[in-house]
Amino acid sequence: MMKVVFASGGTGGHIYPALAIADEMNSRYHSFDPLFVGTRSGLESELLSGCGYELKYIVSKPLRGRKFWGRVGTLAGLAAGIIQALVILTRFNPDLVIGFGGYASASVVIAGALLRKPVFLQEQNSIPGMANRVLSRLARRIYLGFEHAGDFFRDGRKLLHTGNPLRRMITENYTGNPHSAFGLNPGIPTLLVFGGSQGASSLNRAALEYFRSGADIQGIIQTGTNDFDKVKSALSELKEQVFVSEFIQNIREAYEAADIVLARAGALSVAEIASVGIPSILVPYPFAADDHQSVNARFLEESGGAVTVRDSELSGDKLRELLAQIIGDEGKLERMRSGAREKGAADAARRIVEDITGIMEGRAY
Repeated sequence: MMKVVFASGGTGGHIYPALAIADEMNSRYHSFDPLFVGTRSGLESELLSGCGYELKYIVSKPLRGRKFWGRVGTLAGLAAGIIQALVILTRFNPDLVIGFGGYASASVVIAGALLRKPVFLQEQNSIPGMANRVLSRLARRIYLGFEHAGDFFRDGRKLLHTGNPLRRMITENYTGNPHSAFGLNPGIPTLLVFGGSQGASSLNRAALEYFRSGADIQGIIQTGTNDFDKVKSALSELKEQVFVSEFIQNIREAYEAADIVLARAGALSVAEIASVGIPSILVPYPFAADDHQSVNARFLEESGGAVTVRDSELSGDKLRELLAQIIGDEGKLERMRSGAREKGAADAARRIVEDITGIMEGRAY
């Protein structure tokens, strides 16, 4: 029996890699007992629903600023989370703990180290977050989504660049009829717009302006919760041309229907776009910690798989200009597809699980 705790929560960017590794372990280990630990404030319960994995909650708070009382609140939340995690881990008694970054994972990883459980970390971004940087000294291995992230960790012996682990719906062959799933015409070019699991208002606004001004292509827009009603209402007269959803459960289907993507440059979005080999217009979130999304975007831009636009420069007119340059040039589209596929890493989950297995069996450091 392999018992594993997955310390993950907050956004899809932290949860989906954990799911990918859990699914890979489930397919490999004859007897596998996983436990996810997160917070009630994140997307854990929503994204894990129907996956068959148990989820337990702890209290955890993000960094509340650099002032005294903000630090006190953060430390108090961390301490409470560690105590709760110690109780959960003592009862579950895992063989190992895997942390996926973000404030939701810190208490669980620390509790695992205190109980002398082997700790592993997976870092999605090109510039590691604070949690994984601090927790790195507790880890036996740190799996990197971007090789550049290794520059921020002291002990290079712990590092393994694997790419980001992706869900099987992304990496496996697709055999469905994607356009029919969205009520769209397979003979017309299609733009997919999404800002990650929580949406992005500036992307929604640009897409709204573009389609309302007379676009000659189709669209699929994942708005997120906040903008859904507004976008849905504004595009109601174009419902046969533009599919609008708060959240797209089967994002692979949307990728297959699309000819080009307008997206943020979150680590998982970039990894998925590369894996399926789809051209993209990337708009890094301007307030991301250490501007890591701009670095993520360069990963695809350098291979020719993406075009990057600043958030402040994005508009309906700018989107129209870029799409005219890309959609209207089949040679450019194919070069962008090839550039994106060049950066794909569909086997990341397999490599991570094989390495963890080797370490746990004493065959690897």
